Amino acid sequence: MFKITKADLAKKTDSQLAALFQEASKALRSEATRSPTQSLLSMIRAEIAKRGPSP
Repeated sequence: MFKITKADLAKKTDSQLAALFQEASKALRSEATRSPTQSLLSMIRAEIAKRGPSP
C-alpha cells in the first residue's frame, strides 16, 4: 500500500512520478489495495497535468 500525499508528489521529479505511476498500476492487480491505489493514480495524473507538457 502506498502512503503518499499531494505534497509528496509535488516534490518528486518527473521520472520519479512515472516510476511511481508504473508501480501503482501494477499494484491494481491486488483487490485489497484497489481503491487506495486508484486514488493514488488519480493524484499522480493530476500532478503530471498540473506540471504541463515537457519542454
